[in-house]
Amino acid sequence: MSLLRRRWPAALAAVMILLLAGFAWAVTTPSGYYVFWPDEAHPAVDYLHIPGGEKPVGRSGFYFVDVHELDANKLEEFWGRHLQDGADLVPVRDLRAPGTSESQRVHHDFQAMADSQRTAEVVAEQALGKPVKLARLGALIYGVASGLPAAKAGVQPGDVITGFDGHPVRSEGDLIRLAAKLAPGDTARYTFRDAGSKTIRTVASTDGKHRAIIGVTIGDAVRIERIPIPVRYTITGIGGPSAGLAFALEIYDSLSGRTLLRGHRIAATGELDLAGDVETIGGAKQKALGAVEAGVDTFIVPVDNVAAARKAAHGRLRVIGVKTFQQALAVVRRLPPA
Repeated sequence: MSLLRRRWPAALAAVMILLLAGFAWAVTTPSGYYVFWPDEAHPAVDYLHIPGGEKPVGRSGFYFVDVHELDANKLEEFWGRHLQDGADLVPVRDLRAPGTSESQRVHHDFQAMADSQRTAEVVAEQALGKPVKLARLGALIYGVASGLPAAKAGVQPGDVITGFDGHPVRSEGDLIRLAAKLAPGDTARYTFRDAGSKTIRTVASTDGKHRAIIGVTIGDAVRIERIPIPVRYTITGIGGPSAGLAFALEIYDSLSGRTLLRGHRIAATGELDLAGDVETIGGAKQKALGAVEAGVDTFIVPVDNVAAARKAAHGRLRVIGVKTFQQALAVVRRLPPA
């Protein structure tokens, strides 16, 4: 009996050591996934300060949505997979180009948020007939993944592409459309504003989609020469371009006498380009849940995100898909008064 009593402390100590070792492994080992989970939608009026604009009436308003995200270790992966409501696991390769660090990705996301704010001002104020003045300069290189063709060719962040195989490039969209014809292994000649021309051979992407890539992230190189009514934003800790549509709707409605809302609480998501087109976004499920949590009645999303948003909303709000800012305006105007 005394021998048994002496063995219990040793056995307990061994178990504790194993548990501590397992915990240490779980918190120090990358999972290869990001965890996405919902964040409650935010009323745009609290974050956009528009000279001469009007406040919404009562509890109505436009809302922008975002997603909590975490580059997860093994313990956080378990939490996201089994314990957090509304969470999804997204492979790191789907969000981060090879050779790109997490800090570089976050920096790009914050830059994309800043760009979305300026784009929203341009789109909304142009729609209102304000004399916005722009100079389109090309496709701006935000990031270059090490070890991939662009890096090997000497392309640097901040370079601006102005031509592709003899065709002019005035925007990110121009370059995407022109490069869509390429297959992995094809070459193309890129003209840079300050760095001459480079012939670069593509390689296949590693995201399972076998896309032709050179290893860059891009955006619009635009010099905004005049925005008649500059908007001040007080948003911190949120990145990405997907709030652009909500920002533009808030600016338009605020400057046009609040003629759109008519008592509604409307969330919106979608990356806007300077032409007013609405691009597909990620995290539609979590954003729909964040809209539900905020108590909105309508959620406007890019057309490609409608199915995922409706499935997540499960009838708790109306979900409407759009392709352009003008379509979004028309959708809101057609809503019956709340």
